Amino acid sequence: MKLHLTIIAAATLSLGLATGSGALAADEAEMMTMCNSYAAHHLHLSTSDIASLSYEGQRTDGTHAVNGETSSGQPFQCSFNAAGTRVVSWYHQAPTGCPADVSQADRYKYPDCD
Repeated sequence: MKLHLTIIAAATLSLGLATGSGALAADEAEMMTMCNSYAAHHLHLSTSDIASLSYEGQRTDGTHAVNGETSSGQPFQCSFNAAGTRVVSWYHQAPTGCPADVSQADRYKYPDCD
């Protein structure tokens, strides 16, 4: 009986992989969650300061793109490996201008505050 179940599980996995809907496919929601945490860490923000995230799809090189923006309007992008399990490239645009109310501790975030 155990062998029979193993064969069924293997056949199901093979069928899923052949149709592109297998369990090994990248999980968009998981990538967005990882990108949220990654961006918050690298931008020295809270995860609640990430205003939007969107899965942009898989590129021709196999990597996946997740774009986002902070609540202050700073765009960023996380690129994931083909499996969607880790960030392999990170991009963010430096904020422009120098807000009048920026603290001395946060001045490094704004290149125009020099």
